[in-house]
Amino acid sequence: MTTRQPHRYVMELFKRNGAALGQVPVVADWEPAWETARFAALRRFPIATIGPGAVAELRPVWHTDLGAPFVGAVEVALQLPGVGEVSCQVPTTYFKSFAGAASAPFVGKGLLKSGEYFNYRIAAFANPPEPPMNPQRKPRFQIEEVSEPLPIRAASLNDFNKRSSAVGEQNESDIRVFVSKQVVAETEQLARAAGGLETASILVGHVHRDPGGELFLEVTAQIHARYAEATATKVSFGPETWDAVSHALALRGKNEQWLGWWHLHPSSAWCNPKCAPEERAKCPLQRSFFSSDDCDVHRTVFPKAFQVALLITSTDAGLRHAMFSWRNGLIVQRGFHILATNGELNPALVPDATATIGDDQDEKACSR
Repeated sequence: MTTRQPHRYVMELFKRNGAALGQVPVVADWEPAWETARFAALRRFPIATIGPGAVAELRPVWHTDLGAPFVGAVEVALQLPGVGEVSCQVPTTYFKSFAGAASAPFVGKGLLKSGEYFNYRIAAFANPPEPPMNPQRKPRFQIEEVSEPLPIRAASLNDFNKRSSAVGEQNESDIRVFVSKQVVAETEQLARAAGGLETASILVGHVHRDPGGELFLEVTAQIHARYAEATATKVSFGPETWDAVSHALALRGKNEQWLGWWHLHPSSAWCNPKCAPEERAKCPLQRSFFSSDDCDVHRTVFPKAFQVALLITSTDAGLRHAMFSWRNGLIVQRGFHILATNGELNPALVPDATATIGDDQDEKACSR
C-alpha cells in the first residue's frame, strides 16, 4: 500500500483565555488512521489482502465555521484498484496525545504552567510538489507494504445475536464483539485471585463474516499472561508472554487470532483504607479508567482496528466491566455481548458507562 500526505499539519495552541501561544508542526503517528481505512475496506469488501496497488491518502476536511486552512477533521481515503474507494474521517481529537508534547516548549518558556489546561486547533497547508525523478537515475531499492491476509470464517450474525446478551452501550459503527460466557467467568476468577495486584490475559478467537457481509468477533478463550510482571498499579508484558501465547495457540490448533487483551484494576486495594465508606464510594479510583499506560499498551501491542481491550475494575461494590476498542483511529469505550452456551442464562455484569480514557487526573486526584 502506498501512502500519500499532500498536506502538512500545524497545531496552534491557545491559553484558556484565548491568548495565542504559538504554532508547532504536527509529527503525528498516522498508523491508527491508516489501519482504520484498511479495516473499513475489509468490512465493506470481501477481500483478504490490501495489495501493493492500493493508495491511501490523507485529506483535510476544512472547518465548517473557520474554513481553510483550519481543519475540522482528516479524511483517510483508500483507493483499491478494481474495487473502489473507501474513506473515513478522523476527528481533530486524534491530535490530543500529541498536544501534550507540543505544549512542552511553552511550559519551558514560562508561557504555560505545568499541568495547565489549554486549547488547540489544527491547520493544514499544501506541501510543495516533489521534483520529478531523473529517468536516468534508478532507485537503489523500493519498499513495498504487503498486509497479511486476515483469516475470516463464515458464520451467522443472527445466530450469535440470539444466543447472547448485550453489555454496555452499543454503537452501530462498531463491529459486534461476542465474548464467551466461559471467558468472562475465567477473567473474573483471575481478578478475584489477584488480590491487590494487576493481572492480564490475551483474548483470542475468530473473525467471522455474516452472509450479509458484516464482520464480527468471537472471543473464544483467554490465555493468562503468566510471565507478565505485575505490581499493584501496572502490568508489563515481555517476550516470554508472547512466546507462551503463541505456543498455547499452536497447541489449541483452532487457528485462533489475537483479538485483544483484558486486565484488572484492583481499585479496592488502591484506595486509602482510612477513608470513610461514603468517601470511598465517591473516589475516582472506584470508577473504570483506561489509563495513559493502558493506551500505550493497546496502541503498541494491539494496533489492529478490530482489536479490543476488556477492563475489569475491582471496586468495593464488586467487579465492574468496560470494553474499549479503536474507532476512527481513536481508543473509545464500547459495548459488547456475552455469548451463552447450551442455552444457559448469561451472568449479570455491571458495565461502567463513564470510563475515562488516557487521562490520569482521576488517579492523581485520589488522596490515597
